[in-house]
Amino acid sequence: MGPLFEILLAAVGFAIRDLFQAAEAIAVVSMVVTLGCWHSLVRRRFGALAALFVVAFIASNAQFFRYAWSVTTDAPALALQSATLWTLFGARTPFAAGSATRRMFAAGLLAGLAFLTRYNSIALLPAGLVAVAFGWNGVPVGERARHTLWFAAGFLAPVAPWIAWSASHGGSVQLKLHHNIAYEVFARPKGIVWDLYGRDMESQFPTPWSVIARDPVAVASRMGWNLLDHARLDAVKLTGLPLAATAVAGLFLAWRDRMLARLRPLLFSGVLFFVTLVPAFHSERYSLAVLPVWALLAAWAFASPRFAFATGGVWLKWLVAPAVLVAALGATRAFAERAISQLPVEAREAAERIRPLVRPGDKVMSRKPHFAWYAGMQPVPMPVSDSLSQWGDAGRRAGARWLYFSWPEAELRPRFEWLLDTTSAVPGLTVRVVTHHWPAVVYEIGPEFGREPNWLGNDTLTAVHRARARVLTNDRNVEARVFLAMHEFTVGNHDAAQAYIDQLLSLTPEDPEVLMLAVDNRLQLQDADGALNYLDRFERVRPGAPEAQVGRGWAAAMRGDEAAAAQLWAPVVNATDDATTLRRMGVAFARTGNNAALAEVRKRLQAMGVVQ
Repeated sequence: MGPLFEILLAAVGFAIRDLFQAAEAIAVVSMVVTLGCWHSLVRRRFGALAALFVVAFIASNAQFFRYAWSVTTDAPALALQSATLWTLFGARTPFAAGSATRRMFAAGLLAGLAFLTRYNSIALLPAGLVAVAFGWNGVPVGERARHTLWFAAGFLAPVAPWIAWSASHGGSVQLKLHHNIAYEVFARPKGIVWDLYGRDMESQFPTPWSVIARDPVAVASRMGWNLLDHARLDAVKLTGLPLAATAVAGLFLAWRDRMLARLRPLLFSGVLFFVTLVPAFHSERYSLAVLPVWALLAAWAFASPRFAFATGGVWLKWLVAPAVLVAALGATRAFAERAISQLPVEAREAAERIRPLVRPGDKVMSRKPHFAWYAGMQPVPMPVSDSLSQWGDAGRRAGARWLYFSWPEAELRPRFEWLLDTTSAVPGLTVRVVTHHWPAVVYEIGPEFGREPNWLGNDTLTAVHRARARVLTNDRNVEARVFLAMHEFTVGNHDAAQAYIDQLLSLTPEDPEVLMLAVDNRLQLQDADGALNYLDRFERVRPGAPEAQVGRGWAAAMRGDEAAAAQLWAPVVNATDDATTLRRMGVAFARTGNNAALAEVRKRLQAMGVVQ
């Protein structure tokens, strides 16, 4: 892993002492540099109009905006990638001999720095070598071999010292890309998370050839699928369909306008970036490297004079551009709101609340060290294990006093997701802090930590605790809420059941099964009016359903109107198999003198073996 982001952060940290704010500043400046590089590059090669549209399309993109204020390596990597391409292809005039040498070395140097920031920037090395060797950037024929070497030398200038320093300090050069392929082919389709792949499967694939040898057909088919699927996901999730469709149109117009020769080096670079990402799972943030190429193609759709439909010096096709931009801005706003809502604020909240209980030297077991940093503790790695006893052993060996478990831990340690449910009462763990916006629990570790709770041998109780954790992490999980509503109803906790029913009805307002559960629960709560309200909604979904009439009969009986109950129930005696309901029907029929219906009830109960 390259050191450039850390070096850059340390340098900026001299001016901005809060390193988190320093990293945000790096992101903002990096994205401004990216826009500047692409504006200059496109303006020089394709004109001011294309440059204007490129900047508009990149700047309005949801992913670009998201990572322009994120503390990640994405923005500086994109800036260095863009600066490399600008240095390679953004010359205003044909190269003079001396300037070409300096420029190619600088381009290689920037490519090396980009590689030391994000691994997939290795695509810049073949992109630059091919571009210079074939003269795509204007290097004279007789100078191409020499300048190719200068580009390679520039790349090695920062990379070789880092590798040498790392090797002399115990590091080693390891190619990990084949593990991305192995995970994609053999783990992710089976629902195996990355951490468990690292524990259980990584050792099975020491080399790229071992991945292929396991199942060559599966590897080839998965990579072929990824090739197509990543392109689809880029169009859907990275650019948005309006911009993607415009980019396709722009590529067609570039072909008709004989502009492909000018586009070729940038398209080639974009294709190489795309190919480096195919072995891994799709991620919009990784695909930021190809966003400028999408934007360039889309820009040419509006910058090309073809199909301009000019009127009074104005191209009417420009009127389509706002539709593309408005769609992008809408997606950007929605994505930013979602990103903000998912910020892990629970780590800081939990840390601030636990600080008064923390003693000097305390250690906390967690998957990542953020909570420990805020809480003033030392982090202890969370074992990749399916055994609670191994967690206990690891905690004791490390001297951990605390356990921090939040929703990311639940996603990556699904075996222990029930730790989010504070009713799970795990031996040796005492709940000290609970957060609710996004769930997190801080446990104090006791001597018994590692012993499994007794309920873990009961499938029903295990499912209950898992479901309670899942509704905390996913506010749209219908299946878990249905299970919990039914469980609470069955054990007689009708207020708790109603809470889950209310959540379900906001998610699936016309689900007839949920509506009837709501009816039954309100009846158990002795709320006839509430039951009737749900019955009205149920009958709009299933008009004439006999179970609705059974429910209305119960509401009437609850109000003491035996005549109405008997009248409602008489036609639907055979519509229920519930012995309690049949007995209550019999009471209503007896009190109102409906002997025929009463006889039918007795016959049904006898058939069920309830009465002789």
